[in-house]
Amino acid sequence: MRKFVMSAALLCANVVAPAAAMENPDDAGGIRLGRILATPSVEFGTRYDSNIFQSDANPTADVITTLTPRLTLQGDWRVFRLHLAAGGELGFFANSSSDDYQDIELSTAGSLDLGATSVEGGVQLKRAHDPRGSNDVPTSATEPVIYRDVSAQIGGRHMTNGLHYESQFALRRLDFDDSTARNGSLIRNDDRDRLELRETLRILWPLDLGREAYGEVTFNQRQYDRTPDDGGRIRDSAGYQVLGGIRLDLTDLITADLAAGWMNQTYADPAFGDIGDYTLRGDFDWSVTRLTNIAFNAARTVRETTQTGASGILAFEAGAGISHELRRRLTVSLSADYSAETFQQTTRRDNTSRFGVGIRYELNRLARIEGGLAYDQRNSNSAGEDYERLQSHIRLKLEM
Repeated sequence: MRKFVMSAALLCANVVAPAAAMENPDDAGGIRLGRILATPSVEFGTRYDSNIFQSDANPTADVITTLTPRLTLQGDWRVFRLHLAAGGELGFFANSSSDDYQDIELSTAGSLDLGATSVEGGVQLKRAHDPRGSNDVPTSATEPVIYRDVSAQIGGRHMTNGLHYESQFALRRLDFDDSTARNGSLIRNDDRDRLELRETLRILWPLDLGREAYGEVTFNQRQYDRTPDDGGRIRDSAGYQVLGGIRLDLTDLITADLAAGWMNQTYADPAFGDIGDYTLRGDFDWSVTRLTNIAFNAARTVRETTQTGASGILAFEAGAGISHELRRRLTVSLSADYSAETFQQTTRRDNTSRFGVGIRYELNRLARIEGGLAYDQRNSNSAGEDYERLQSHIRLKLEM
C-alpha cells in the first residue's frame, strides 16, 4: 500500500501538476464556479515513529504512510459568506496493521454581515481515533479507539460607538467505540461518552487604533452518558471561566490576544471536589520582516480524563515557533512546545516537551513538498508513563 501511495504521489507531481500549471498560468488557485471557489487538494506522506505506543519500556518503531484528500468550497456574497469542507486521512502502518486508521471530517460554516451586527455559525462532524498509548486508552488495547465528534456553534457580534459585544453558544457530542484487549475481553469505552455545552459572553472596549480591552465569561456543562461509570464515579461537572484581556492588531505586523483570570470546575461526585485556579490565554504573532514570522501561544485549562481516581486534568500548555523564507520558494521553521499536566485528586504529574524542525519547498504553484524532524519526551512521577520519541516525515501536497 505504501508503494502504491508514493508511486501515485510521484506520478501526480511530475505529470498532473506541471500540466495544469501550463494550462492555467494566470490562475491564482482554486476553481471558480460563479460565486463559489472550489479548492481540491491531496497530500501523500510517509512518517517514521520510533515509539508508536509512547511506551516507557521496549518502544515499538514503525513507518506510517498517509493519504489526505480534501475539498473546500468557499462562497462570498455581499452580506453572506459560506465555507464547506470535506476531507479525511488514511493511515497505513508498515508492521502494525491493527493500528491503521481512517479519519473523516465534514464541516460547514457561514457568516452574515449586517453592518453593526454580524452572525456566524457552523457544524463539524468527525470520525477520528485515539491511538494506542494515549492517556485514556488502556495499555491492554489491541487497536486504536474510534470515536465520533459532532460539534456545532452559533455566535454574534454587535458594535456600538462605545462598546462591542460578542457571544457564542457551542455544543459538542463525543461517542467512543468499545475495543478489544489482548486477552480477548471487551474494553468498554462508553464511560467517555458525553455532551459538552459552552456559552461565552464578551464585552470589548476600543482603546485606540488597533487596540481593544475586553472582559469575558464562559460557562460550561459536561454531562456523561453513564453515571456512575465503571469505577463508581459520577463525572458530570459544571464550571466557569472569567478573563480580562487585551487584543492588539498593529499595522498587520503584530497581532495578539492576551488574557488572564480565574476558572472553576465543580463535580457532581463529592469525592472529586472542585478545581479552582488561575487561568490564562495568550496568542501572539509577529511578522518581523516579509520573510520571517514568530508565533507564541499559551493556555491554562481544565481538561477531561477518565483516568482512575482523577476528576480532571489541570493543564498548562505553551508553544513557540519561527519560520523564515530562505529563498522565494524555500521556507524553514523551528518549533518548541511544553505542557504540564496535573491529574487532580491523584499524585500523577506529567511534563512533556517537544522540539521540531521543518522545511517546505514550493515545487510550483500547485505542488509543494514538506519534511521535518520532531523529538518529544514525557517525564512523569507515575511509574511506566515516561517515554521519548523521535519522528520524521516527508509529505507531498497537491492543491489547485
